[in-house]
Amino acid sequence: MRALAIAVLVLTACVRPPQPIADVSPTPEPGYLDVTALLDLSGDRAPRGDAQRNALALWNDLAQARGRGPVRIRVNVVDVGGSDARMLIELRRAAVEGRADAVIVGAPVSFGTPAFSDAVQAAELPILMTMPLDEPATERGGRWVFAIAPTPEQIARRVVVITPSPLDTLVITAEGRPADAEVGAILREWRRTARTYPQELRVDRRDEVIQAAVRLASPGRRVHLAGPPRYWTMLGAALKQGGRGATYVLSYLTDHSDLGEFRDGLDAVWPAPLHLTLAAIPPNSTASARRQFVQSFADRHGPPTAHAVAAYDALSALALAAERSGADDRERLREQLELTTFAGIATTYAFSVSRHAGHSGEDLALYRWSGGAPVLDTRR
Repeated sequence: MRALAIAVLVLTACVRPPQPIADVSPTPEPGYLDVTALLDLSGDRAPRGDAQRNALALWNDLAQARGRGPVRIRVNVVDVGGSDARMLIELRRAAVEGRADAVIVGAPVSFGTPAFSDAVQAAELPILMTMPLDEPATERGGRWVFAIAPTPEQIARRVVVITPSPLDTLVITAEGRPADAEVGAILREWRRTARTYPQELRVDRRDEVIQAAVRLASPGRRVHLAGPPRYWTMLGAALKQGGRGATYVLSYLTDHSDLGEFRDGLDAVWPAPLHLTLAAIPPNSTASARRQFVQSFADRHGPPTAHAVAAYDALSALALAAERSGADDRERLREQLELTTFAGIATTYAFSVSRHAGHSGEDLALYRWSGGAPVLDTRR
């Protein structure tokens, strides 16, 4: 009899219809804005996202010290490891499984690629970009994308003015790397202002090509290097031996930890927000918040980078919009971002329906490395 009962139980288990899989996605919690930050914390892509992660943590700490507002922000940092494919996967995961209210993308990606545009459209949640980006509002899916960093055109206008003529300019790009948006904007700016282009040179790892670059980097020239300085280790070493007379204009993507050979011994400058050092912050109504950020970040991690400032300002923009729209409604949050104007650490941002690149284009300066820290370059 016992054997018969066991047999019946086994048969019942075999024919029982499959049970539905429970939905394990978190349920949105009222009063909380859940933000996923997609950063490069590993991999070869530069700049790394560590400074941005530190800035996001600092934002929450300072917000807690000030007292909780009507909306509390929770940040989930995800490492995409320098991979575009991983970026797309994690973007979808944040939108669907994680049910994030917004995403901060802190890695240099091309919004114009079909794969990323498709992913943005499918996600249908506000995405704030902390790396330089062309105006996204006119792009497919751009209604969801907001640029916190200055556009490549704004950066180009700042760096071109330090050179009297395009004839004194050399633009060096890396063979085998994708087209650099910042360099493209610099070339267009010279074409607009001087109706001619500066000399360009594509460099690979061959010694003869590197030596040709060294010879062209003659005294008095401004040499623009495409991409982060981490990509120019070999060239930097060669320039240190024979190219000391030129001024090297590095990318907005420069991170202090990546300066390498350009830290000492070469005259190198790079564009960044004006308010990265206490000495550079003017005494106005926003000085207190800017000083608090710079001092607090420096005490914990050393001098802040442009990308740390952008990540901090991205959270400020989301917090301000969420206080007006409420959390847990992506469409209302997007609409409020389009109505947002605020004074951040880097600059005063102004977004609208037709303008999703909110940086003013002002408050950009050139920095150089001196005495173990970045300082404003006041020589030009």
